Amino acid sequence: MDLKSVRSLIIPGLITLALLWVFNRPISAFGLLTYKITGAFVNNIYENIKSTQQEAADLMAAQTRARKLEKENRDLIIEKTKLEAALGDLDRLESGLQFKKNFPYKTIASRIIGRSPSTWHKQVIIDKGSSQGIKLGRGVVTEKGVIGQIQKVSPFSSVVQLIYNPDWRMGVKIARLDQYGVLSGNYPEHAFLQFITVDSDVQVGDDIVTSGICIDTDNCPYPENFPVAKVISVSKDPNVVDLVVKVEFGEDLTSVKEVFVLE
Repeated sequence: MDLKSVRSLIIPGLITLALLWVFNRPISAFGLLTYKITGAFVNNIYENIKSTQQEAADLMAAQTRARKLEKENRDLIIEKTKLEAALGDLDRLESGLQFKKNFPYKTIASRIIGRSPSTWHKQVIIDKGSSQGIKLGRGVVTEKGVIGQIQKVSPFSSVVQLIYNPDWRMGVKIARLDQYGVLSGNYPEHAFLQFITVDSDVQVGDDIVTSGICIDTDNCPYPENFPVAKVISVSKDPNVVDLVVKVEFGEDLTSVKEVFVLE
């Protein structure tokens, strides 16, 4: 083969290689660019899915913690309520013991254990009876004042007739004036002090106390001058002869728990 023939073969070959190199480079670059874009897109989708899964897991964990904290908070509120109730009971017991210690008369400490739905404002049941020395007709008090009188006695419990009872009357007096009257319960309204004449100097704020008047030595339910109520209004009614004296009891019988029965 002569030089001319070799040249005719080499030159087209070089041109072909050059063309292949020129056209192959952009295609490779385009492929690389496409790969990068597609890879980045797929990677973003993967990362978003992974992030969403993590957020969902975090949200579920947060909800679980919130439910747990809510339950713990409810438990703490219940425990706080129990502790406050126990502290209140302790304060009442301490106050009652101090009253019993300083009261110059013998008493039997008792606790209210029952109230009838139909007569809860008229009577209550206490946890002491004849076996503990409770006697019929004895007065029942708290450190704030008279609350009633023993109406019925069983061996281990007793029924107390309350001063709220509209059917019950008790002799009392206005402490400042040493003037006697009769107290009449009127639940849920305030009670009234009856038989107070129009010339009486009774005033709002006057203390109403036990009279100390007894039928006999065996039938004297209350000591003299023990607090019962306080005058909250005084008025005249043209339809009645006496003054209309409205009083408020010293003890709230809707919440009292511990009482003392006079021996």
